[in-house]
Amino acid sequence: MPYAVLEQKLRMIPEQDFEFVSRFLDMVLSSSKNRANAEYLEMLDRSYDQLEKGDVVVKSMSELRDMENGL
Repeated sequence: MPYAVLEQKLRMIPEQDFEFVSRFLDMVLSSSKNRANAEYLEMLDRSYDQLEKGDVVVKSMSELRDMENGL
C-alpha cells in the first residue's frame, strides 16, 4: 500500500481510537521486522555451515570483474 494511501486511511481514524491503532501497527511492524531478522539469521547460519564444509568458491575482485565482463 503506498504511503499516501496509508496516510489518508490513518486520518480517517477517530482521535479516541488513534492510540489503539498506533499500538497495533507498531506490533504488526515489529512482528514483520522480527520475521525478517529471523530469516536473515537463518541465511547466515546456512552460509557459515557451507563455509565450514568448504562448499564455497573464492574469487578475487578482479576475477569477478572479469567474469562480469565476459573475459
